[in-house]
Amino acid sequence: MDLQTEVLIIGGGATGAGISRDLALRGIPSLLVEKDDFTSGASGRNQGLLHSGARYAVTDPEAARECITENRILRRIAPHCIEDTGGLFVSLPEDGHEYRANFIRACGVAGIDTEPLSAREALSMEPKLSPLMIGAVQVPDGAIDPFTLVVENARDAESRGARFLLHTEVTGLIREGLRISGARVKDRITGEEFTIAASQVINATGAWANEILSLAGLSIGIALSKGSMLITNTRLSERVINRCRPPASGDIIVPNDTVSILGTTSLRAEDLENHAVTPEEVSFLVDELSRMIPAIKGERFTRAYAGVRPLVQTAQAGDDREISRGFALIDHQSRDGLEGLITITGGKLITYRLMAEKTADFICARMGLHVPCLTHLQPLPGAGRGHTFQDRLLRLRHQIPAFRRELLCDCELVPREAVDAILREGKVRELQDILHRTRLAKGTCQGGFCVYRLLGVLNERRKEEGLGGSNRILKGFLEERWKGIRPVLWGTSLKEEELIESIYKGLFNLTPEEAATADGGHP
Repeated sequence: MDLQTEVLIIGGGATGAGISRDLALRGIPSLLVEKDDFTSGASGRNQGLLHSGARYAVTDPEAARECITENRILRRIAPHCIEDTGGLFVSLPEDGHEYRANFIRACGVAGIDTEPLSAREALSMEPKLSPLMIGAVQVPDGAIDPFTLVVENARDAESRGARFLLHTEVTGLIREGLRISGARVKDRITGEEFTIAASQVINATGAWANEILSLAGLSIGIALSKGSMLITNTRLSERVINRCRPPASGDIIVPNDTVSILGTTSLRAEDLENHAVTPEEVSFLVDELSRMIPAIKGERFTRAYAGVRPLVQTAQAGDDREISRGFALIDHQSRDGLEGLITITGGKLITYRLMAEKTADFICARMGLHVPCLTHLQPLPGAGRGHTFQDRLLRLRHQIPAFRRELLCDCELVPREAVDAILREGKVRELQDILHRTRLAKGTCQGGFCVYRLLGVLNERRKEEGLGGSNRILKGFLEERWKGIRPVLWGTSLKEEELIESIYKGLFNLTPEEAATADGGHP
């Protein structure tokens, strides 16, 4: 099954899906391959922050201007993926007033609206803030759902002729003299190997950029920076809470639907596939962030996770936070004498659309086409649909008749109809394909109840064998879940894990020894 396309995109994160949509709106055929599912890399392992750019205003003005511009565009084209929370940059006594004054000036230069607040005003808005704070600055930060954002970009692109091959890994690049003319790929589920011929190949794999470039004997300067985050059981604030100081680890809290995400760290990553959150990182984040919101010390955490940022290195930096969060578009013809291959990497989730636009502009110029970008004007298909917990509750009440209403996930109000719709599309190949397209297993119990209901639906529809069988599905889910729970396993989190373990043993009538064997040896 050899294929052919005009443009081959490697990588199914926000940038890759954004490029696919941009090209589709310009009428240029493309095919995207992704070795896992959409958002399996940094696009699905970030803090879900709709950056105002204020965080970078003092240290990286160019990145700040890009962020605020894209912030305004995304509010127009993807309002259903955004919660307009607003944000506060909070000053503690040790932060002083001088940085705050510089911060406000820098935001003004970057075009970011700010409103200085007294400590009393900030506390009236966010009562859980530390009473020791000396003031705050309000900025237009927000929260964004990266999973919906990426999938909606892909769906819109597909409706306009783009093609996608998920769970398909690039095993080699096809080289004809001084030109890359396609790729050799392998379906990771069936094992089928085939080739894809293309006029242009775009490497949009983020942190994996050098892994793809190595197939052509190339490399670029990228620093791989691991950022670890914690998820709380409750929503700690209504607004994004930032520390008003130079960017550092442990200085931001993002409200995300019914929970909050605490972050983040910045440590050099050595292994792209295995980047566990350490107990030291958890302790650091809790200690540091509790200085802004003291209640964090007594909070129950449901999960810890980490993502790897690809930071483009233009010069030596002593610390990863000194490296710009900007992006780089690299033409390997002018840089390495190899036609047909470009790399787009770096950047942030909020700049994905801009990165896609610049990439598509380059492709058009290379093809001799003069077709303007439309992604800053054309809303995503679901732009009129809300995504918050309240929105889901209203949909359940008004859109789904009571006699058909069956909730698979009580924590996140995910009805069976949502899963049935995904299964009807016939594209689900792994359990994560369902989880990435719904909020199943993202709530308080982290799949402790809903995953069994989901398996029941798959069994009823005779879909579980196509996904590898119920035992394989459940084992894979529990293994992944354990990675996130283990770093925060103390206090009430430990009690909850004991409850979930009891449910697991009871459902499958397991003895302790059998349970340990079934879940890979974990207690």
